[in-house]
Amino acid sequence: MRRVRAVLVWRGVILALLLSACAERGMISVAKNTPPDAAIENIFIATTRQPAEGELVFSSLRTSVLSFARFDISIPPTHQAGRIEWPEKPDKGADPATDFATRDIVRYRSAQEFGAALGANAQKAKREAIVYVHGFNITFAEGTYRLAQLSHDLKSTSTAVHYSWPATQKTLEYTRDRDSVLFARDGFQRLLEILAAQPYERIVIVAHSIGSNLVVETLRQISLEGKTQVSRKLAGVVLISPDIDTNLFEMQLGRIKPLPKPFVVFGDEADLALKASAFLTGQSNRVGQLKDTEILRRYGVQFVNVTDINDSEDSLGHTVAITSPTVLSILQKLPVMGPLTYAQDSVALQRLIDAASR
Repeated sequence: MRRVRAVLVWRGVILALLLSACAERGMISVAKNTPPDAAIENIFIATTRQPAEGELVFSSLRTSVLSFARFDISIPPTHQAGRIEWPEKPDKGADPATDFATRDIVRYRSAQEFGAALGANAQKAKREAIVYVHGFNITFAEGTYRLAQLSHDLKSTSTAVHYSWPATQKTLEYTRDRDSVLFARDGFQRLLEILAAQPYERIVIVAHSIGSNLVVETLRQISLEGKTQVSRKLAGVVLISPDIDTNLFEMQLGRIKPLPKPFVVFGDEADLALKASAFLTGQSNRVGQLKDTEILRRYGVQFVNVTDINDSEDSLGHTVAITSPTVLSILQKLPVMGPLTYAQDSVALQRLIDAASR
Protein backbone atom coordinates (compact mmCIF):
# COMPACT_ATOMS: atom_id res chain seq x y z
CA MET A 1 0.00 0.00 0.00
CA ARG A 2 2.81 2.40 0.87
CA ARG A 3 4.46 1.71 -2.50
CA VAL A 4 1.20 2.37 -4.37
CA ARG A 5 0.68 5.61 -2.47
CA ALA A 6 4.24 6.71 -3.29
CA VAL A 7 3.68 5.99 -7.01
CA LEU A 8 0.44 8.01 -6.99
CA VAL A 9 2.14 10.94 -5.26
CA TRP A 10 5.00 10.79 -7.74
CA ARG A 11 2.62 10.78 -10.71
CA GLY A 12 0.93 13.87 -9.31
CA VAL A 13 4.27 15.61 -8.92
CA ILE A 14 5.29 14.76 -12.48
CA LEU A 15 1.94 15.98 -13.81
CA ALA A 16 2.29 19.29 -11.97
CA LEU A 17 5.83 19.78 -13.26
CA LEU A 18 4.85 18.98 -16.84
CA LEU A 19 1.86 21.32 -16.72
CA SER A 20 4.05 24.14 -15.43
CA ALA A 21 6.55 23.44 -18.21
CA CYS A 22 3.83 23.84 -20.85
CA ALA A 23 3.16 27.45 -19.87
CA GLU A 24 4.40 30.33 -22.01
CA ARG A 25 8.03 31.17 -21.19
CA GLY A 26 9.01 34.69 -20.20
CA MET A 27 10.72 36.82 -22.84
CA ILE A 28 12.43 40.21 -22.81
CA SER A 29 10.21 42.80 -24.43
CA VAL A 30 11.61 46.30 -25.00
CA ALA A 31 9.31 49.31 -24.62
CA LYS A 32 10.89 52.76 -24.59
CA ASN A 33 7.71 54.71 -23.89
CA THR A 34 6.86 53.79 -20.31
CA PRO A 35 4.10 55.58 -18.38
CA PRO A 36 5.24 58.29 -15.95
CA ASP A 37 3.94 56.36 -12.95
CA ALA A 38 5.80 53.14 -13.85
CA ALA A 39 8.63 52.20 -11.48
CA ILE A 40 12.08 51.52 -12.96
CA GLU A 41 14.38 48.89 -11.46
CA ASN A 42 18.01 48.90 -12.66
CA ILE A 43 19.25 45.28 -12.77
CA PHE A 44 22.97 44.69 -13.28
CA ILE A 45 23.74 41.42 -15.07
CA ALA A 46 26.66 39.00 -15.02
CA THR A 47 26.10 35.79 -16.96
CA THR A 48 27.80 32.63 -18.18
CA ARG A 49 25.05 32.10 -20.77
CA GLN A 50 25.99 32.45 -24.41
CA PRO A 51 24.41 35.45 -26.15
CA ALA A 52 21.35 34.42 -28.16
CA GLU A 53 22.03 34.96 -31.85
CA GLY A 54 20.19 37.95 -33.26
CA GLU A 55 18.42 38.64 -29.95
CA LEU A 56 18.77 41.03 -27.03
CA VAL A 57 19.18 38.34 -24.42
CA PHE A 58 21.14 35.22 -23.52
CA SER A 59 20.49 31.56 -24.25
CA SER A 60 20.73 28.37 -22.16
CA LEU A 61 24.09 27.44 -23.73
CA ARG A 62 27.21 27.57 -21.58
CA THR A 63 30.26 29.78 -21.92
CA SER A 64 33.20 30.32 -19.58
CA VAL A 65 33.35 33.96 -20.68
CA LEU A 66 31.34 36.29 -18.47
CA SER A 67 29.10 38.83 -20.18
CA PHE A 68 27.99 42.02 -18.43
CA ALA A 69 25.00 44.31 -18.87
CA ARG A 70 22.36 46.42 -17.16
CA PHE A 71 18.66 45.99 -17.88
CA ASP A 72 16.32 48.78 -16.80
CA ILE A 73 13.01 47.09 -16.05
CA SER A 74 9.70 48.95 -16.02
CA ILE A 75 7.18 47.79 -13.40
CA PRO A 76 3.58 48.63 -14.41
CA PRO A 77 1.46 50.91 -12.21
CA THR A 78 -1.07 48.04 -11.89
CA HIS A 79 1.53 45.62 -10.50
CA GLN A 80 0.44 43.23 -7.74
CA ALA A 81 3.00 42.06 -5.19
CA GLY A 82 4.55 38.68 -5.89
CA ARG A 83 3.62 38.61 -9.58
CA ILE A 84 5.46 39.20 -12.82
CA GLU A 85 2.89 40.62 -15.22
CA TRP A 86 3.88 39.07 -18.55
CA PRO A 87 2.25 40.18 -21.83
CA GLU A 88 -0.84 38.17 -22.71
CA LYS A 89 0.51 37.83 -26.26
CA PRO A 90 4.34 37.78 -26.05
CA ASP A 91 4.73 37.97 -29.84
CA LYS A 92 2.88 41.33 -29.79
CA GLY A 93 5.27 42.81 -27.21
CA ALA A 94 4.63 44.29 -23.77
CA ASP A 95 2.30 47.11 -22.83
CA PRO A 96 4.22 48.94 -20.07
CA ALA A 97 0.94 50.23 -18.65
CA THR A 98 0.04 46.67 -17.61
CA ASP A 99 3.13 44.49 -18.19
CA PHE A 100 6.74 44.20 -17.12
CA ALA A 101 8.92 45.63 -19.89
CA THR A 102 12.56 46.46 -20.54
CA ARG A 103 13.05 50.19 -21.06
CA ASP A 104 16.76 50.18 -21.77
CA ILE A 105 19.74 47.82 -22.12
CA VAL A 106 23.35 48.80 -21.46
CA ARG A 107 26.20 46.47 -22.46
CA TYR A 108 29.59 46.53 -20.74
CA ARG A 109 32.57 45.46 -22.81
CA SER A 110 34.78 44.31 -19.93
CA ALA A 111 34.83 43.40 -16.25
CA GLN A 112 36.58 46.73 -15.59
CA GLU A 113 33.79 48.70 -17.26
CA PHE A 114 31.16 46.69 -15.40
CA GLY A 115 32.96 47.18 -12.10
CA ALA A 116 33.15 50.93 -12.68
CA ALA A 117 29.38 51.06 -13.29
CA LEU A 118 28.74 49.09 -10.10
CA GLY A 119 31.09 51.36 -8.17
CA ALA A 120 29.35 54.48 -9.46
CA ASN A 121 26.07 53.14 -8.05
CA ALA A 122 27.44 52.28 -4.59
CA GLN A 123 26.79 55.63 -2.90
CA LYS A 124 23.20 55.79 -4.15
CA ALA A 125 22.67 52.21 -2.89
CA LYS A 126 24.04 53.02 0.58
CA ARG A 127 27.02 50.78 -0.19
CA GLU A 128 24.97 47.61 -0.25
CA ALA A 129 24.50 45.14 -3.11
CA ILE A 130 21.98 42.31 -3.42
CA VAL A 131 23.05 39.42 -5.66
CA TYR A 132 20.28 37.12 -6.89
CA VAL A 133 20.93 33.60 -8.23
CA HIS A 134 17.97 31.90 -9.93
CA GLY A 135 16.99 28.24 -9.87
CA PHE A 136 16.34 25.34 -12.23
CA ASN A 137 14.53 25.68 -15.57
CA ILE A 138 14.61 29.49 -15.66
CA THR A 139 15.14 31.66 -18.74
CA PHE A 140 17.32 34.75 -18.71
CA ALA A 141 14.23 36.96 -18.87
CA GLU A 142 12.46 35.13 -16.02
CA GLY A 143 15.42 35.48 -13.66
CA THR A 144 15.98 39.15 -14.53
CA TYR A 145 12.32 40.11 -14.12
CA ARG A 146 12.10 38.10 -10.87
CA LEU A 147 14.86 40.19 -9.33
CA ALA A 148 13.14 43.36 -10.56
CA GLN A 149 9.90 42.17 -8.93
CA LEU A 150 11.67 41.37 -5.65
CA SER A 151 13.54 44.69 -5.53
CA HIS A 152 10.32 46.58 -6.20
CA ASP A 153 8.07 44.61 -3.83
CA LEU A 154 10.57 44.82 -0.97
CA LYS A 155 11.31 48.51 -1.64
CA SER A 156 15.01 47.74 -1.78
CA THR A 157 17.44 50.61 -2.34
CA SER A 158 20.43 48.28 -2.76
CA THR A 159 22.24 47.72 -6.05
CA ALA A 160 20.49 44.73 -7.64
CA VAL A 161 22.77 42.23 -9.41
CA HIS A 162 21.53 39.15 -11.24
CA TYR A 163 23.91 36.24 -11.77
CA SER A 164 22.34 34.32 -14.63
CA TRP A 165 23.82 30.85 -15.05
CA PRO A 166 23.03 28.65 -18.09
CA ALA A 167 19.91 26.84 -16.91
CA THR A 168 17.88 24.95 -19.49
CA GLN A 169 14.31 25.73 -20.45
CA LYS A 170 13.15 22.11 -20.20
CA THR A 171 11.79 20.42 -17.09
CA LEU A 172 13.19 17.02 -18.10
CA GLU A 173 16.78 18.33 -18.31
CA TYR A 174 17.18 18.58 -14.55
CA THR A 175 20.42 16.58 -14.53
CA ARG A 176 21.98 18.99 -17.05
CA ASP A 177 21.16 21.90 -14.79
CA ARG A 178 22.84 20.13 -11.88
CA ASP A 179 26.02 19.99 -13.97
CA SER A 180 25.57 23.61 -15.09
CA VAL A 181 25.53 24.68 -11.45
CA LEU A 182 29.03 23.27 -11.01
CA PHE A 183 30.11 24.79 -14.33
CA ALA A 184 28.93 28.24 -13.19
CA ARG A 185 30.86 28.40 -9.90
CA ASP A 186 33.93 30.20 -11.25
CA GLY A 187 31.82 32.82 -12.98
CA PHE A 188 29.90 33.52 -9.78
CA GLN A 189 33.12 33.79 -7.79
CA ARG A 190 34.46 36.27 -10.36
CA LEU A 191 31.30 38.38 -9.99
CA LEU A 192 31.69 38.47 -6.20
CA GLU A 193 35.35 39.49 -6.61
CA ILE A 194 34.35 42.33 -8.95
CA LEU A 195 31.73 43.52 -6.45
CA ALA A 196 34.10 43.23 -3.49
CA ALA A 197 36.63 45.45 -5.29
CA GLN A 198 34.05 48.28 -5.40
CA PRO A 199 33.17 50.60 -2.48
CA TYR A 200 30.42 48.33 -1.15
CA GLU A 201 30.42 47.55 2.54
CA ARG A 202 27.73 44.84 2.44
CA ILE A 203 27.06 42.13 -0.14
CA VAL A 204 23.93 40.04 0.43
CA ILE A 205 23.24 36.88 -1.60
CA VAL A 206 19.72 35.62 -2.31
CA ALA A 207 19.38 32.28 -4.12
CA HIS A 208 16.50 30.08 -5.18
CA SER A 209 16.20 26.29 -5.61
CA ILE A 210 19.25 24.62 -7.17
CA GLY A 211 20.84 28.04 -7.46
CA SER A 212 21.35 27.71 -3.71
CA ASN A 213 23.77 24.86 -4.35
CA LEU A 214 25.71 27.07 -6.76
CA VAL A 215 25.99 29.73 -4.05
CA VAL A 216 27.05 27.39 -1.25
CA GLU A 217 29.55 25.57 -3.49
CA THR A 218 31.08 28.89 -4.51
CA LEU A 219 31.30 30.13 -0.92
CA ARG A 220 33.05 26.87 -0.03
CA GLN A 221 35.46 27.41 -2.93
CA ILE A 222 36.16 31.02 -1.86
CA SER A 223 36.80 29.90 1.72
CA LEU A 224 39.22 27.16 0.68
CA GLU A 225 41.09 29.65 -1.53
CA GLY A 226 41.29 32.19 1.30
CA LYS A 227 39.60 35.03 -0.64
CA THR A 228 39.19 37.29 2.38
CA GLN A 229 38.37 40.39 0.29
CA VAL A 230 35.10 38.69 -0.67
CA SER A 231 34.27 36.94 2.62
CA ARG A 232 34.70 40.03 4.79
CA LYS A 233 32.08 41.91 2.74
CA LEU A 234 29.46 39.13 2.78
CA ALA A 235 26.70 40.44 5.05
CA GLY A 236 24.12 37.70 4.71
CA VAL A 237 22.82 34.76 2.69
CA VAL A 238 19.18 33.84 2.04
CA LEU A 239 18.37 30.47 0.43
CA ILE A 240 14.80 30.08 -0.82
CA SER A 241 13.58 26.47 -1.19
CA PRO A 242 17.17 25.23 -1.49
CA ASP A 243 17.51 22.11 -3.63
CA ILE A 244 20.53 20.65 -1.83
CA ASP A 245 21.15 17.23 -0.33
CA THR A 246 21.12 17.57 3.46
CA ASN A 247 24.35 15.61 4.02
CA LEU A 248 26.12 17.61 1.31
CA PHE A 249 24.87 20.86 2.85
CA GLU A 250 26.35 19.94 6.22
CA MET A 251 29.72 19.19 4.60
CA GLN A 252 29.61 22.48 2.68
CA LEU A 253 28.80 24.53 5.78
CA GLY A 254 31.68 22.92 7.64
CA ARG A 255 34.13 24.27 5.04
CA ILE A 256 32.85 27.85 4.83
CA LYS A 257 34.84 29.88 7.33
CA PRO A 258 33.61 32.28 8.43
CA LEU A 259 30.00 31.44 7.61
CA PRO A 260 28.18 34.64 6.55
CA LYS A 261 25.72 35.79 9.19
CA PRO A 262 22.82 35.90 9.13
CA PHE A 263 22.34 32.75 7.04
CA VAL A 264 18.62 32.12 6.46
CA VAL A 265 16.75 29.24 4.78
CA PHE A 266 13.11 29.59 3.70
CA GLY A 267 11.49 26.16 3.38
CA ASP A 268 8.16 24.55 2.55
CA GLU A 269 7.38 20.95 3.51
CA ALA A 270 4.79 20.72 0.71
CA ASP A 271 7.17 21.88 -2.05
CA LEU A 272 6.37 19.61 -5.04
CA ALA A 273 9.50 20.56 -6.99
CA LEU A 274 11.70 19.49 -4.07
CA LYS A 275 9.70 16.28 -3.68
CA ALA A 276 10.52 15.51 -7.31
CA SER A 277 14.19 16.32 -6.75
CA ALA A 278 14.30 14.09 -3.66
CA PHE A 279 12.78 11.23 -5.67
CA LEU A 280 15.24 11.67 -8.55
CA THR A 281 18.23 11.78 -6.21
CA GLY A 282 17.05 8.90 -4.01
CA GLN A 283 16.79 11.05 -0.88
CA SER A 284 13.98 11.43 1.61
CA ASN A 285 14.05 15.22 1.37
CA ARG A 286 16.09 18.29 0.46
CA VAL A 287 17.24 21.17 2.66
CA GLY A 288 14.18 23.24 1.68
CA GLN A 289 11.84 20.53 3.03
CA LEU A 290 13.41 19.87 6.41
CA LYS A 291 11.11 19.21 9.35
CA ASP A 292 13.93 18.65 11.83
CA THR A 293 16.18 21.70 11.52
CA GLU A 294 18.62 20.79 14.29
CA ILE A 295 21.34 20.23 11.70
CA LEU A 296 20.95 23.86 10.59
CA ARG A 297 20.88 25.33 14.09
CA ARG A 298 24.15 23.56 14.80
CA TYR A 299 25.81 25.83 12.26
CA GLY A 300 23.88 28.95 13.16
CA VAL A 301 21.62 28.71 10.09
CA GLN A 302 18.07 29.98 10.67
CA PHE A 303 15.07 28.20 9.13
CA VAL A 304 11.79 29.95 8.31
CA ASN A 305 8.89 27.62 7.48
CA VAL A 306 6.31 28.99 5.00
CA THR A 307 4.35 25.74 4.53
CA ASP A 308 1.08 27.23 5.82
CA ILE A 309 1.17 30.30 3.57
CA ASN A 310 -1.44 29.80 0.83
CA ASP A 311 -1.68 33.03 -1.16
CA SER A 312 1.12 32.35 -3.64
CA GLU A 313 0.10 31.63 -7.23
CA ASP A 314 2.85 29.00 -7.50
CA SER A 315 1.04 25.65 -7.75
CA LEU A 316 4.27 23.78 -6.96
CA GLY A 317 4.88 25.66 -3.71
CA HIS A 318 8.48 26.25 -4.80
CA THR A 319 8.58 30.07 -4.77
CA VAL A 320 6.27 30.93 -1.88
CA ALA A 321 8.82 33.14 -0.08
CA ILE A 322 9.21 35.40 -3.13
CA THR A 323 5.71 35.27 -4.63
CA SER A 324 3.39 35.32 -1.61
CA PRO A 325 1.97 38.82 -0.95
CA THR A 326 1.71 37.88 2.73
CA VAL A 327 5.39 36.96 3.08
CA LEU A 328 6.50 39.93 0.98
CA SER A 329 4.46 42.34 3.09
CA ILE A 330 6.17 41.02 6.23
CA LEU A 331 9.66 41.15 4.73
CA GLN A 332 9.03 44.62 3.34
CA LYS A 333 8.77 45.97 6.88
CA LEU A 334 12.08 44.41 7.89
CA PRO A 335 15.48 45.98 7.22
CA VAL A 336 17.64 45.00 4.24
CA MET A 337 15.59 43.05 1.70
CA GLY A 338 14.21 40.50 4.06
CA PRO A 339 15.17 39.32 7.53
CA LEU A 340 18.89 39.92 7.13
CA THR A 341 19.46 41.86 10.33
CA TYR A 342 16.14 41.08 11.98
CA ALA A 343 16.68 37.35 11.53
CA GLN A 344 18.95 37.19 14.54
CA ASP A 345 15.63 36.43 16.19
CA SER A 346 14.23 34.00 13.61
CA VAL A 347 11.66 32.80 16.13
CA ALA A 348 10.01 36.23 16.01
CA LEU A 349 9.99 36.16 12.20
CA GLN A 350 8.45 32.69 12.23
CA ARG A 351 5.75 33.96 14.59
CA LEU A 352 4.89 36.72 12.11
CA ILE A 353 4.65 34.15 9.30
CA ASP A 354 2.52 31.78 11.43
CA ALA A 355 0.18 34.56 12.54
CA ALA A 356 -0.33 35.70 8.95
CA SER A 357 -1.17 32.18 7.76
CA ARG A 358 -4.02 31.67 10.21
